[in-house]
Amino acid sequence: MGDAQVPLLGENLKGEDWTESVKPDFVGINIIFRDQGDSKERDFSSDEVRVAVPISDHLVENGSLKDNDSGLGEESMDGDLKQMQKALDLFSDVPSFGKLSTIDPFVNRTPATKGLYESLKTLLLLPVLVARLLVIGVILVVGFVATKLALAGWDKSESVLPIWRRKLMFVTRLCGRGILFCFGFHWIRRIGRPARKEVAPIVVSNHVSFIDPIFYFYELFPSIVSSKSHDSLFLAGTIIRAMQVIPVDRTSAESRKSAINEIKRRAASMEFPSVLLFPEGTTTNGRSLISFKLGAFTPGFPIQPVVIRYPFVHFDISWGDISLPNVLFRMFTQFSNFMEVEYLPVVYPSAWEVENPALFAERVRYEMARALCVPVTEHTYGDLMLSVNAQRLCLRSPASYMVEMGLVEKTLGLRTGDAKSLLEKFAAMDPSYCGTIGMKQFLEWHHLPKCSISRKIFDLFDKSGQGFVTFREYLAASGSISTSKEFNSRMRAAYNACSSPGGGRISPVELENCLKLSMPSISNAKLKTWFKKLDLDGDGAISWEEFQVFIEANSELLPIFMVGTFVH
Repeated sequence: MGDAQVPLLGENLKGEDWTESVKPDFVGINIIFRDQGDSKERDFSSDEVRVAVPISDHLVENGSLKDNDSGLGEESMDGDLKQMQKALDLFSDVPSFGKLSTIDPFVNRTPATKGLYESLKTLLLLPVLVARLLVIGVILVVGFVATKLALAGWDKSESVLPIWRRKLMFVTRLCGRGILFCFGFHWIRRIGRPARKEVAPIVVSNHVSFIDPIFYFYELFPSIVSSKSHDSLFLAGTIIRAMQVIPVDRTSAESRKSAINEIKRRAASMEFPSVLLFPEGTTTNGRSLISFKLGAFTPGFPIQPVVIRYPFVHFDISWGDISLPNVLFRMFTQFSNFMEVEYLPVVYPSAWEVENPALFAERVRYEMARALCVPVTEHTYGDLMLSVNAQRLCLRSPASYMVEMGLVEKTLGLRTGDAKSLLEKFAAMDPSYCGTIGMKQFLEWHHLPKCSISRKIFDLFDKSGQGFVTFREYLAASGSISTSKEFNSRMRAAYNACSSPGGGRISPVELENCLKLSMPSISNAKLKTWFKKLDLDGDGAISWEEFQVFIEANSELLPIFMVGTFVH
């Protein structure tokens, strides 16, 4: 058999050359070709062609293809496979979030300051930057004094700012326009007109920059929903109070609920101005619309959507993954910045949408996206927090850890705080910071032996069958287990199955018996590690509270303990 019969695959190796050419530590696939001649007349051993096909080092490092197709090498002796499968079937309903969006709604597209034009422009405008800052300082003082005069003698406990006081605030509103001028917004293009309060008591807008609320303060002087912390801002805090903001603490569910009730009350009253909300809940780069909060849509009133655009060539004004000082510097060193505001037709909710605010929010969002000619995504402020945390943890490509938290919250009810905790755990399992976890890392982190149930638990996460787990897959599987309605009852059943009847606490022997039902060959060293992790107070026994804390932090290990519930 000649070389021409197997071009591009490799070279012919004689038996005596094989050991030297392909070393024992070679990681790959060995393919054997034989001549298909008459077997009675041919000596196959002399006509074998062996081809060594290497495998990606990345997959080897992840442990997904190192030893065999399961990534486990030689598996340890298994326990009762039927009981294991029953336990695993309880956790098989892991949702699929579909393909991850390739859109990053928070990245700023401002090019670096380079080239002769940009360098000269920045240098020439440095004196203008200083002048603009000085003028803004003067304007803020004038606005502060004008606001103090307008509010003189007004009791904050009064629910409504009288109309005559609101008219006195016109001076402060003009100061707002002066600040916009200093920021380079010499002309602002408007399309459409704002609706009257009796027609649309609530206004919603996309949120791109800190410039947005300054414009709306000047243009509409509405009531807005604002963080409680803004009330204490120097100079600006007084002006914010004059707008009769609806304070909210985004970390408190009760505060958010109270804010929704106040939105409904003010929208229904003609004594208050229109209520303005930014339903995205954070600033984006304006190239997509992220998931909407439902606060503006829950009252069920007609809504006027407004969209803001910031056309640019040299400077992207969006306040996403760029620091505020950098934004301010680049903004002040532009000759002009551009802004377009489009008032869209009022959207009236149907009876069904009044009962289902999420549907109303989606319809309004699609109307705004159509006007902006941008896609919609399920990202939220939580995704930005995940990206920031990934950067803090020194993970590669922090933006890749955004999981579209809007979809996660709708599907699993998982909050951002829970997702951040899972990210920290995922990062600890990924010492190479490559963004994926292989079988090897998964087993080492959880102190699991190489056995069938370990592989099947890993497969709960690796729904794509690629041999490694991404953070999004890890979040989906862990979240589906910990947020299921039966999680607490299953956890209690697992604890009862491990502890002796009437004992109330799990001894080292009982833990060993429980774990060996599914992992008969687990080593004594691993058993000691497991017991140490479960016995938080070190008193030699595992209480229900300790077991609960451990499983809540490691929900993926619950199936191992559940095997015992099918034995008795």
